[in-house]
Amino acid sequence: MANLSNSGMVCDCHIHSFFKRPAKTSGAYAPPLVDIADYAQEVAPLGIKRAVIIQASVDGTDNSRLVETLSQSVGLSLRGVAAINPETADLPALHAAGVSAIRIQDRARLGGSDLHTLPALGEVAAGLGWHIELNTEPRSFDDIASLMPKLPKAVLLVLDHIAHVDPDVPVDLQKLCRLMDTGRVWVKLSPTRVSRQIGHYDDLDTLVATIAQAYPDQCIWGSDWPHVMTKPPLPQIPPMLKLLQRVLSTEQYLACTWKNAEKLYGF
Repeated sequence: MANLSNSGMVCDCHIHSFFKRPAKTSGAYAPPLVDIADYAQEVAPLGIKRAVIIQASVDGTDNSRLVETLSQSVGLSLRGVAAINPETADLPALHAAGVSAIRIQDRARLGGSDLHTLPALGEVAAGLGWHIELNTEPRSFDDIASLMPKLPKAVLLVLDHIAHVDPDVPVDLQKLCRLMDTGRVWVKLSPTRVSRQIGHYDDLDTLVATIAQAYPDQCIWGSDWPHVMTKPPLPQIPPMLKLLQRVLSTEQYLACTWKNAEKLYGF
């Protein structure tokens, strides 16, 4: 169990930010009318000082909302992860705005997969010193393994939402570990899309502890705020941090919630 008497800094590596005003979007849900100021107010008492804004799927490859949000002063250090069309994206402007990674969607639930774009986007990421974030699931682990030799060696892959591993399916974890054994695959220990015990997360204790112990330098954490496509009651952030505090050592916790993110996103 982590002893955090001397800790008070956390980086949330997975949030989505929208606008208080209606905006044109397309996708599987209507964006909630919340913005980065709402998030900053909610997390101020929790010691969260840094956040990574992940471009929402409903924005497609339109990066305007992400860039506008990154420019706002809300008392947090911010970085961004963008979904891009490499033929039209203004990559230098995105980099200057604080974007440090490209996101690829690979979820059947969200209507399909863009995993085939991984090699080409890996070349783009390498040219900017970025990494790739994949919203993926175990059915794709073998495909990801086959594509990794086609990526520039400097490009890291970060798998969102613990790669949607089922804690009751050992082969999922085994295949994830084989990817992480390369040293080039990281995971976000974000519990809400994986746990069946929202608000407690006891069913993830063994899974999270196993990954963090084996790969302490390849784990980060994110809340998935404001929890779109989620039935109420919506998850709260303190129980997520309590999960990490419960199953990680102090060193593992500080690496997962602060040090690793600092290195990965260039804070």
